[in-house]
Formats: sequence, structure tokens, C-alpha cells
Amino acid sequence: MIIPKPLKSGDKVALVAPCSPILPERLAYAAGFIESLGYTPEIFPSCTSRLGFLAGEDQLRASDLNRAFADPEIRAVIVARGGYGGARLANLLDYDIMKANPKIFCGFSDATVLHTLINMRCGMVTFHAPMPAAANFSEDEWTRQSLANVLSGHWTGEIDNAGVHLECLCAGSAEGILTGGNLTIIASTAGTPYQLDCEGKILFLEDVSEYAYAIDRAILHLKDSGILRGCRGIILGTWKDCACPSDYPLRDVFLRAFGEMNIPVIAGLQCGHSVPSTSLPLGMCAGIISRADECRIIIKQG
Repeated sequence: MIIPKPLKSGDKVALVAPCSPILPERLAYAAGFIESLGYTPEIFPSCTSRLGFLAGEDQLRASDLNRAFADPEIRAVIVARGGYGGARLANLLDYDIMKANPKIFCGFSDATVLHTLINMRCGMVTFHAPMPAAANFSEDEWTRQSLANVLSGHWTGEIDNAGVHLECLCAGSAEGILTGGNLTIIASTAGTPYQLDCEGKILFLEDVSEYAYAIDRAILHLKDSGILRGCRGIILGTWKDCACPSDYPLRDVFLRAFGEMNIPVIAGLQCGHSVPSTSLPLGMCAGIISRADECRIIIKQG
């Protein structure tokens, strides 16, 4: 996998909106945050565009991504917020340009499909990272520092998880390339040319505002479609506002869904729509240890 270079002081950072539109005040905050780190924000047209639930026409949003990667002065590309619309760009992106100009690419939620496309078609590491124009980004210093760490190249080592203990759901240890993101988005790609490939990999999953039955249905869809075939281990992130009956908690949903796979499963990683939220380098190697007395996630260079 191609690993992009970390930023230096003064480097230009593109803020793009390949998904839903951004509120002006949140865009201003995002640009100010980039400046506070010593970088130069470049706001692309999609960030100030709106077409219903999209940040402008598909061609505009795709063009912003293509131009950001093509511009030699841009050293990182950050999805300012999620929402919906990333999958609409799959056939409009110039993957040759992206591969020829590797740079840090950050985002999560609906950007999951963009991570999958760039990882698979460009062979490039990307970063499942907090988005600075998201509503809750400004609430937590640990979350902001996590994005700052990505931009400055602090990618490897053991994840400290903001002081929150990880939980062993299924015991074991495994190592593999890290992949994944938002469960709903990953499930929606099944049967498409950009469905996720989990063969020999560690899968990370998170979601927001879904009922327990919908989470179970999405996981079943992953299994039935073959996406989970060959998966070596699973890391479960945060599940903000995911409702479940009191007599059937979400933990039991995961145990029933993954218990028969005979692979290690770790829960409780502070990554997703909640804060604090850490960053994950998708495409880099991850090692996981899942035991009742010890749970660890270690990001490795290769």
C-alpha cells in the first residue's frame, strides 16, 4: 500500500464536501481549526454548494476531489462532513490521478465508500478520521488531537482509546490490513463493483442512529453476500443512538452475529460518530489481541 507523506508547517489542506452540504459556521470552524495547526486551508466549491441533500451536483463534488489530488500544492484532502452522496461519485473519480499523487485523505461515515474505492483502486492508505465541520467535532480536545496526529504523521503504535477499556467479545489474536468504516454504507455496497474485500483483513465497524434489528440485518447481509469471507478479526467502534430492546442489548446482537465466525472480536473502540473519536489508518497493518484480561489494538507500518 502507498503511504502518504505527513504534513509540514504551512502545507495546504483541501476541505471538500463530496457528500452533504455544510453549514457556513461549521465550515468557518473547520478552516480555523486547520489554520490553528499551522496549515493553510483551501476551501473547494463543494463546501459552499447545495443541491437538496447534496453539496452540489455530482460532477462538482467529484471534480473537487480530482482537482485536490491533482494539485501538487495540496498535501492533504479532508472530507469536511458526511451525510450522503459519496457513492454517487464512484464512476466520476480519476483514480489514476489519485494514485499518481498520494496524499492524506481523511473522513468517515458516508466517506466510507470513498475510503474503500481509494484503498482498492489506488492501493493507497487513507484515514478514518474525525471531520472538522461535523457538529460534535469542537466538543472534545482528544478528538481534535486525533485528527491533528493524522496530519502530522503519528499513525502507528498502540491505540490508547481515550482511557476507555476495550472489551473482549470473542477471544483470540489476529493481524491483517485494517479496513471498514460505517456498517450501513458497507452493507449498501454489497453486489457493486466497489464492495469491500475482507479477505485476510481486520474489519472495523461503527454506526449511528440504527435500531438493533437493522444492525443485525446489515451484518447478516455482509455474511450472506460473502463480504466477511476470510475476515481475520473484527473491531467494533461506537454505536451512537443505536436503539435496542432492554432484554436484547446490542452486545448480544454482536455475539450472535460474529460468535460463530471463530475470529477475535473487540468492542468499545472510541471511533465513530461519538466523541471522543480516534483515527484509524485504513490500509495499514493492525494487530489485535482479544482476551478477558487484555485487549489491545496496535497499528503497524506494514
